[in-house]
Amino acid sequence: MAFPIQIPKTLTRVCEIYNKYAKKQIPTELKLAGAKKPDLSGLDIPLPSKRSEYTCSLEKDGVLWLGATTGLTRYDPNAEREYDKIMYFSADRDLPDNHVKSLWADGDAVWALTETGASRITMVEYTAEELGDILRAETKKYVDRRGMVTQRHLTVPRVKESKVPYNHSDNDGCFTASYAMGEMCRFHVLKEKYGAEDERVLEARKSATRAVEAALLLMNISGRGNGFVARTYVTTAEPCPDDGLFYKKQGDKTYVVTTSDSIHKNMVGMVFDSPCPVPDRLAKLYRDEGFTDDDIIYKGDTSSDEITTHFVNIWMAHEILGPDDPELDELLIMSGTNTLNHIIDNGFVLRECHGKPTTWAKWNIDYFNTSFGWADACLNSAQILMYLRVMMHVTGQSEGKWNDTFNDLIALGYDKLPLKHEERFHMSSMMSMADSVEEMMFGDHMLATLALWPLILLETDAERKENFRKAFKSWNGTIRREHDPGYDIPFLAACPDAYVDSEMMIDWFRRTNASRLCSGCDIDARKDIARRYRFGGYKETSALLPPDERFISKYDRNPYEWKTEEGGMTQIESCYVYTFAYWLGRYYGLIEE
Repeated sequence: MAFPIQIPKTLTRVCEIYNKYAKKQIPTELKLAGAKKPDLSGLDIPLPSKRSEYTCSLEKDGVLWLGATTGLTRYDPNAEREYDKIMYFSADRDLPDNHVKSLWADGDAVWALTETGASRITMVEYTAEELGDILRAETKKYVDRRGMVTQRHLTVPRVKESKVPYNHSDNDGCFTASYAMGEMCRFHVLKEKYGAEDERVLEARKSATRAVEAALLLMNISGRGNGFVARTYVTTAEPCPDDGLFYKKQGDKTYVVTTSDSIHKNMVGMVFDSPCPVPDRLAKLYRDEGFTDDDIIYKGDTSSDEITTHFVNIWMAHEILGPDDPELDELLIMSGTNTLNHIIDNGFVLRECHGKPTTWAKWNIDYFNTSFGWADACLNSAQILMYLRVMMHVTGQSEGKWNDTFNDLIALGYDKLPLKHEERFHMSSMMSMADSVEEMMFGDHMLATLALWPLILLETDAERKENFRKAFKSWNGTIRREHDPGYDIPFLAACPDAYVDSEMMIDWFRRTNASRLCSGCDIDARKDIARRYRFGGYKETSALLPPDERFISKYDRNPYEWKTEEGGMTQIESCYVYTFAYWLGRYYGLIEE
């Protein structure tokens, strides 16, 4: 199937789970239904459970439901797509536990009684856009934190209303900027469809702007005045984590907070100037909640992950929001200018207050010539070239410091380094006695995508553009096998002649879970999926499971990983994994309504 794709309406599983003490909610008919071992002799298809493990069955609307001691199977012989013929339901996401004792149909729902409770399962038909709206509403209600969207912890498993009133993540800037990109694309698409003054468009614009502002706040919150970017921040009303370098602002001074990391780095007691006020429009995100600038505690030791996502966010916000919001555009340009000049003026590193580079933000040739930086060079070289291209584009400054710097890096071979990714990654894997999947930092898939996609689109030299496309394609061995639209759609935007499996993309959207609650799926109980052992012993599933039958994660995990549990039902992830991919696809015309 060629692009653009159309994603048909899909039956999506919605499961309500009750423990055995919820006697009023669990129907008596379910308890009385009993169990009769099904006759499966005429069913010539692999099933998730052993045939001997099936305990009960129910036929409803031509669909066969099969309960087992190892989960629940839904078999629809008439399903239009092969992916949908067999669906597997398991604890903890779909069932209280995997021992299904009886089944009962109640209107549109199917009830499953287990050892420890019951599950009410409804297959609800949604469009891809409707599913995105559901996920976004969940994120806004339970995950959003002063515009930042990463994840939120719960104090009671499965109970979203028990969310803790605080949270932080090393990569708040990364994930918030990615969410903002999806929201900006949603705004653009809806504006083209309904017009600028439609209520839906105004809501989308407000949401996109808030997310962009939250990301820009992290680029300005330190007040150092030198373009240093914070990973995240908390307020004095929240506990200060002990997982890195944190700084407390007080007037025009900043104090290093005592943490294990600051003790280790001998930074406790350090005080330095932070004379630059946070722009009022950005500070409003915390001031509206009653906090002042002196209530801010921000996290440093920022990585290239954050910086890369911020620059892509600046590029997209300039294109989509900037034309109608000149004040925001000024903030975008100011923030990008300060950070890019910081990197250049500090020898292509992000430099901390103690004078040393941060751990993971290095783009200089000296780092590339180290044993560790040798492999990083292929990605980091593309990152810094992208930052320069973005800022030359958004400011219209094709000559001057940034262009000179770009040309200097080209003279050093920075445009050739991305082409060496496949070779160097293979060699570093072999030196580690592992294969490429075991050696891969899966978050690098998104970083490569974010670095190369804008770089290719903004590059003006035809030969370099083609080399960057070749470099992007050199990641195919690990990226394309994931069949993740969040990677594949930017890839197609930058490399329109490339092949991407459109049917797998459709199935990814259709089979995404209707909640980002981190609840596990029991792979260990399945008998229809073999384990694959990698060279170094790493375990994977032999086939790519649909998203609603594997763990919930960000763009930083191996979807083939043999893993049953993730999050313990005490965390909700942001919706950006879905909304970024879907609305970017609509923005580029790769997905039709």
